[in-house]
Amino acid sequence: MKSITQLCCSFACSLILMATPALAQHQHGHDHVVHHNGHHDVVHHHGRHFGHNDWNYVVPHHDSHHHSGSYYVQNQTYYYTPTPVVRVSSASIQTAQLQPVQVVQKPVQLQFGGYARFEDLSGRLETEVNRLCLDMFYNYQHNPGFAETYKEAYSLLESAKFVHAKEHQGDRDAIRHHVTQMDQQMHHVLDEIRQWSRHHSRQIAAGGVIEKSSAVEAVLHHLCFDVGIEPHGADEPAPAPNAVEEQAPAPGAVINSAPPSF
Repeated sequence: MKSITQLCCSFACSLILMATPALAQHQHGHDHVVHHNGHHDVVHHHGRHFGHNDWNYVVPHHDSHHHSGSYYVQNQTYYYTPTPVVRVSSASIQTAQLQPVQVVQKPVQLQFGGYARFEDLSGRLETEVNRLCLDMFYNYQHNPGFAETYKEAYSLLESAKFVHAKEHQGDRDAIRHHVTQMDQQMHHVLDEIRQWSRHHSRQIAAGGVIEKSSAVEAVLHHLCFDVGIEPHGADEPAPAPNAVEEQAPAPGAVINSAPPSF
């Protein structure tokens, strides 16, 4: 009986040792999932969520009518691909087992300051920042310092609209000024909202402010590179609706009612 018990213990220890690498890999992935206030947000720009562990700052396919294709960084090189890269299933992430790697077709290496994807990236940025502001407005007003942080986020939205709307009339110095300003503001907003709690009033696209700020950061990273600015730093996003998206309220506005889910 004693020898059988020893054998079982030895076998159990072996199983634990064999499982350690997988467990470590799973724990390492926790850096990409932020838990707060009873739910979690996926920091979706890490490549492991798309079946590519060596990718970073992934901007996935948005929809077939606007902002199609995907962006990613691999070995410090920036790429755009017409392939509609999308997130792998959340179940496979939780078990640290990724689905088969998505095959990327015709990736185009982007050049620093090349303005090759400026129109697309600036449009995506405006959409993502607007969604971040909407989520902040409807679900996070109870947090200390909300008014000042929302004001800063809304200023970021105004800059994104300026860059996308061509009010700059092709003035690249003005573009770089606004993009640099947005990059600095975004990282400050990130620091402020990281510890916020959520009182759910209305769902805006997918996830909460952490996932949405991650989407903004990924797009902004590529936009900085495209306009010739060294990026600062080294969900799936829901498809844009067919109708024109609601615009985030200006600072100081109040919630009168809770409209239907966005």
